[in-house]
Amino acid sequence: MNRAEQTARPHTEREVEQKFRVHGLFRIPDLSTLPGVGGVDDLGVVELESAYYDTDDLRLAREGITFRRRSGDDEGWHLKLPAGGVGARDEVRLPLDDGDVPPPALAALVRVITRTEPLRLVSTLRTTRARQLIRAGDGDGDVGELVDDTVHVVGADGAVAARFRELELEERHGGPLIASVAAALTEAGAVGGEFVAKVVRALGPNAAAPPEVPELPVPRPKDPAHDALVAYLALHVRALRAADVAFRREPADPEAVHQLRVAARRLRSGLRTFRPILDRPWAEELRAELAWFARSLGELREGDVLRERLERHCGDLPPDLPATEVKQLLAEVLGGSVADARVRVGELLDDHRYLALHDSLVRAVAQPLTRADAERPGRDVLPTLVAKAWAKLDRAADDLTDASPDDDWHIARLAAKRARYAAEAVAPVLGSDAKAFAKQLEKITEILGEHQDAALAAARARELAHSEHASADVAFALGVLASNERAHVHAARAAFADTWRNVRRAKWRRWMES
Repeated sequence: MNRAEQTARPHTEREVEQKFRVHGLFRIPDLSTLPGVGGVDDLGVVELESAYYDTDDLRLAREGITFRRRSGDDEGWHLKLPAGGVGARDEVRLPLDDGDVPPPALAALVRVITRTEPLRLVSTLRTTRARQLIRAGDGDGDVGELVDDTVHVVGADGAVAARFRELELEERHGGPLIASVAAALTEAGAVGGEFVAKVVRALGPNAAAPPEVPELPVPRPKDPAHDALVAYLALHVRALRAADVAFRREPADPEAVHQLRVAARRLRSGLRTFRPILDRPWAEELRAELAWFARSLGELREGDVLRERLERHCGDLPPDLPATEVKQLLAEVLGGSVADARVRVGELLDDHRYLALHDSLVRAVAQPLTRADAERPGRDVLPTLVAKAWAKLDRAADDLTDASPDDDWHIARLAAKRARYAAEAVAPVLGSDAKAFAKQLEKITEILGEHQDAALAAARARELAHSEHASADVAFALGVLASNERAHVHAARAAFADTWRNVRRAKWRRWMES
């Protein structure tokens, strides 16, 4: 690692831009005449050279990700990630170094996509860029920047292999004027309405191919159950990968590890739901790896939830109790363990076993090992799969009372989540009745989740009260906090009893019998 990499840290800039294809003789209209435009400043012409890196099978380009080393104007290492919405991307940047190897700090952010495949130079583009700054007439500042790029694709021998021209309209403050500018360009003959990165245009059809885990359409009820399985797996593998990238970018964000764990659990639960139509050894091996991964996230996720809950509920302590000192103790004891767990999760995401799990998930989407029933219509197969999960929940919840031990309630919670996930897995295919049933189960899982969080918080507060870390006053306050959490436990049990009576009504399940 060179000195620049040792001191520089990646920083992110959000860009929202529209692209327009134009021919070589296209003339940009006079944008200064548009209503609301205060002026157009000519920022001159700059020369850029961008070297793009990807795997041999162009995994990054196929995901809408670009990784480049740019010299000339706007120099640096740039990793561009889709940010939701057409034309919106997050550009993660590092200063230019003296080498041509992608910096590890940026390459690590997309490791779940590249995994063990090396990044290599796939294309070099030389761009002559003419820039115009568009100002608002009402004094609100810069509306956007329009750039006119003439791009030369340079081959491995240094010769120009292709040439094209495009316009980019990047929003600054945005607003309705951006739409007016875009409309003026379109009226003049520019072709908009699409967003294709320059390197994708340069690399051709292979770069525009579907990603290795594609976004799939929702199957129809008459389609094979196999299609519902594949669509479900693809949806949640993509969610797992998105959460992986989010955690690598912002490890301190509790939501990122939460989404990692949810995606892993949904995949594992889905393989359980679809188990009757799957090759059993294959599915169980994949479920075991997903269980290992989800368990590895447990300490961090549960620690985040526990600390946030107890600190928040310190606000409910009587004013004569030392809430501030309790929060300090929680920060010292729980905060330290959470920080350690966060480091371990970061290491986990680079573990060969975890990366191999993603290879297995990619293969599962492409070619799951299924049994003959997978070829039957989904409307005939899927309701039975949900009915089995429901039956297990019904048995687990049947004997619950306010006096039942916490473990029995936890067992019911796990059964409720499996039933909910099963209903949500088939709802896109089977329609509104299945969706309504899933919504009812969501109410149950939320109540039982609150029960579990409160029970764990009560136990942890009581444990801390008896620890060497707590003074007498703090220990007493922690005891009150534990009692308050037990009150939340019993409130959740009462809410469950009220809600369960409605959820059990046969009307929610008639679609499973038809």
